[in-house]
Amino acid sequence: MFKNIEHYKPDLEKTMCMLGKLYADAARRRGGNVTFRALPPSDVEFYSTFDLTKYNYESDINEYAEDLSRLLAESFELRREVDDNMVPTISPVLGIGDYSAFVAGEIDFRKDTSWSKPVFENIDDWKRIPPLGTSKWYRWFLEICEAMLEISSGSGIPFMRGFFSPLDLAGALRGDMIYYDFYDEPEKLHDLLAFCADATIMFAEDIYALARKYLKDTKYGMYYLDGKINMSEDIACMISGKTYREFARPHTQRVINHFGEGHMHTHSRSLYLVKEICSMDGVVNLWLPTDPNAPRPIDHLEELIEDADGVCLAIDIDDFSEIENNLEILKKGNFSLTLPVKDIEEAKALTERFNLLEGI
Repeated sequence: MFKNIEHYKPDLEKTMCMLGKLYADAARRRGGNVTFRALPPSDVEFYSTFDLTKYNYESDINEYAEDLSRLLAESFELRREVDDNMVPTISPVLGIGDYSAFVAGEIDFRKDTSWSKPVFENIDDWKRIPPLGTSKWYRWFLEICEAMLEISSGSGIPFMRGFFSPLDLAGALRGDMIYYDFYDEPEKLHDLLAFCADATIMFAEDIYALARKYLKDTKYGMYYLDGKINMSEDIACMISGKTYREFARPHTQRVINHFGEGHMHTHSRSLYLVKEICSMDGVVNLWLPTDPNAPRPIDHLEELIEDADGVCLAIDIDDFSEIENNLEILKKGNFSLTLPVKDIEEAKALTERFNLLEGI
């Protein structure tokens, strides 16, 4: 079903060299790298096309994997002539519910997303659930990963998986009560967050081991897994920087330390978190999308460059002129810029324009 990765990314070696330099410089807190991704509709259309309610996840895993893989392959094929920083990756798509259901609980599927419901009515309930790794969604998710790896392994396309941070995982399992726990049960909350860090490490290690089984002999198949962890810090947007430092940071840092590099995610509604997240050891990338009615990162470059301290900021822009007008400022830090475009032809044209601008 999948062709070799070089078919979908003819400029693969150049792109991987560029990304290698970007993250190496970010690790050394040295700026000077600006990369570009065009985002045509075909890059994301499969999210709305793929019907998550269609499958019985106990019996239809192979059908699910084949359907999703076909949509991914079609998406990769359409953009093969776009010479930007995007590298094709394989990853399960189940909405957001599976990000916590691997610990406990059910997933509420909708056509194009999913949700989980809090399962820890009491803050100590994590001590009373079955052993980690025995829930049905822990097992089913690994089976889904393996089915996709079996389909894609001969292509050499990298496998990828993101995770909740310990705070996000605790928030999903505990629900809104977690905001009271910061004040009413601080020590018990630290215990819950420590459990969530352990759960994330164990789950990630099992996924990585499975991917390594199929991809160990490929050049880039483990690129986004070996020595790396991708985590979100979403509910941190609802707390102060001080509270983040006290509760979230120690546990997120422990997960990063276990793997090596931290590739993180938060939102522009809380730009103060950029400094908090980027100041952690090992963080090399922060995806910082713009929220509705919230500050646009491109309008706060000087502040963000100082707060990021060399960490690559992946931000979105609205118009190519925002690159041209800010290029010298952008080069003071490290940036990956994403621009939504109307079609593949515009993606190709603007990517060529960026490459000429950068002398690539």
